[in-house]
Order: sequence, then structure tokens, then C-alpha cells
Amino acid sequence: MLRPAGPDAMALLRVAARDTDAELDWALMRIGILAPVDLGAIRSMVTRPAADLIATTNRDGHRIVEVVEDGNAVARIHHDGQVVVAVRAAA
Repeated sequence: MLRPAGPDAMALLRVAARDTDAELDWALMRIGILAPVDLGAIRSMVTRPAADLIATTNRDGHRIVEVVEDGNAVARIHHDGQVVVAVRAAA
């Protein structure tokens, strides 16, 4: 069972992304995400200045962190550390 990942956990994740790999790994683990070997993609999404981080779960109960800017999904960080960047439809 995942512990709740509220605003404090998301703030900690954002701070840890600016710190060492070990700190980011620990912050990800606390919210239920397995850190990949290369933390670069997660670090770049979490530190976007205009991004909101929203912890959700998928239908299997795994943690997902939504990266949202101006109400639009930018990316999802999945429970296994995979970062999936949203593809914007052409206007």
C-alpha cells in the first residue's frame, strides 16, 4: 500500500531534484517510484519552474506523478522511473 503523497512530498521531491542523486532517489522511493539509474529525465521534469507535480495512481495501484503546466500535462513519471513526455497535437 502506498502512503499518501501530498503537497509536502511533492515539495520534497522538487528540493531533492536539486540535490544529490541519493536525495532524489530517496524522495522518489518515499512516494512509491523506483528510481532509474539515470535520473536526468526525472530531474529535468521535476525542476521545471512552472510545473505543478500531482501524485496519482494508475488502475493497478502504482504511483504516477503528473507534471502539469498551465493546466496541460507535460509528462508522467511512472512507478518504474520511466518518464513519458506528452505529445501535443498539432493545431
